[in-house]
Amino acid sequence: MRFLCFLVVLFYSAAPSLAQRSANLESFEVVWRTVRDRHPDPGLNGLDWQAIHDATRPRIAAAKSISEVRSILTEMLNKLGSSHYAIIPKDLYAPAEASGQGSVAPDLEPVFVDGKAIVGRVEPDSVAARAGIRQGMVIESINGAPVDPNRRAVAKSLKGPADEPVKLSVVDANGVRKEIDVPRTDTSGKIVEFGNLPRSRLVFESRALEGGIGYIRFNEFLDPVSIMPQFEAAIGKFAKAPGIIMDLRGNAGGIGVMAMGIAGFFVDQPGLKLGEMKMRDTTLKFVIFPRATVYKGPLALLVDSGSASTTEILAEGLQDLNRARIFGTTTAGAALPSDIIRLPNGDGFQFAQASYTSEKGKVLEGAGVVPDVEVRQTHEAIAAGHDLVIEAAENWIRSQKS
Repeated sequence: MRFLCFLVVLFYSAAPSLAQRSANLESFEVVWRTVRDRHPDPGLNGLDWQAIHDATRPRIAAAKSISEVRSILTEMLNKLGSSHYAIIPKDLYAPAEASGQGSVAPDLEPVFVDGKAIVGRVEPDSVAARAGIRQGMVIESINGAPVDPNRRAVAKSLKGPADEPVKLSVVDANGVRKEIDVPRTDTSGKIVEFGNLPRSRLVFESRALEGGIGYIRFNEFLDPVSIMPQFEAAIGKFAKAPGIIMDLRGNAGGIGVMAMGIAGFFVDQPGLKLGEMKMRDTTLKFVIFPRATVYKGPLALLVDSGSASTTEILAEGLQDLNRARIFGTTTAGAALPSDIIRLPNGDGFQFAQASYTSEKGKVLEGAGVVPDVEVRQTHEAIAAGHDLVIEAAENWIRSQKS
């Protein structure tokens, strides 16, 4: 009898409270209404959204956990067949709000080669390097879970509270498997927050490569007050450079209008556009406003499957204008401008609020930016410290000398 009572107590303690069920149902209604009222296509891609509501609400009411609620909502949103629709678990906000440090990843950058996650970048004196992480290592598991072949899923798995290490199972160049705890503290970059996004770490880098070629890299289009002055300073430093390489690999985007600001450093003709963003009731033209000082030399943009959203708008826009040559692999094809709101149950909801079409009429959603020169990294090159994409861009810039 004691055992039976214990099981009953466990069952009821695990079940959602009435308040939680109410918050979950209210959150469902908010998600459903937002899609109905804000989706760029009033016809919702031909879906019977009311029928989907009526079939989904009872499942939300009967859900036994917040995880199940998220799963049901995600299933409903997947019916739209569009990017930028997602439920962001409140757990991603909680560590940031509690510690003030944000949910961050360690100082390493994974790249994908033949379906494997390879450590592609480790700064020499970074926390990750001191922990034993080396360029070219294969990441087999993160916190005990096998590595998901989806790049975004890996990036999400690496993130967590800044004061907790991430446990990586890696295989080194000699085939030796190692278990390494990599701290997330003292990493480079600046913690930033924007709207209802969880806090993240923003990294900006600029340096001169061999022959004086300028190299600029940043990982998100966020915090323009910080990024734009740094970008302007870098352009000033590289004013006489034989060419500039802008590395946008892994840059998932951010604030759309920043693409216009960045483009203004490279386009001197007024009135040109990167494309158009169409909402239900209005159209926003991505007009480029040239800066007082514009760099007119060769410009190479580096992209990959992790390049998305604002990154794609900038890359396709400059490609359409014949102002940049694109190197790397096809981008994510997730270029819908979006917004994020907090739901009554504490989760976040990201939703698309517009569609994007490039200046030449290309729809990037589901297609991505196709590079002018496809360059794929190899495991051997990474382990040897070579970046084949940067090298291809450098060779092109050198070939442009008159």
